[in-house]
Amino acid sequence: MTLQILTAASVAMISTWAMWAIFSKRVRDGVVGKLIYSVIAISGYALTVRGELPWIASTAGATFLASLACAGVRHIVVVMWWAQVQAWLCRHLKCEHCLHDPRFGVGPGKTDRRRP
Repeated sequence: MTLQILTAASVAMISTWAMWAIFSKRVRDGVVGKLIYSVIAISGYALTVRGELPWIASTAGATFLASLACAGVRHIVVVMWWAQVQAWLCRHLKCEHCLHDPRFGVGPGKTDRRRP
């Protein structure tokens, strides 16, 4: 297996995963997540249909790697900090959705609205 075939198979697999994430109802990543997956899929497609080398030293390759990095950073932010950011937003905005949500604490004396 040559390096070109391995690279093409890897990019095709990542692009297929991104297309699945775009169209699947099980992936609930919102507009930003779907946009990042779309860029991954389109740039991966552009890399696989190209017949010339080098793969990564092109605009499509740089876009592919940058969108993968954005997906990773977004995943880290959502996993590590989104609960605190959402609790802070609900606490300061006092929106109706958050006031009636039992996860954020409802009633007198409950000021901590973070998830347990």
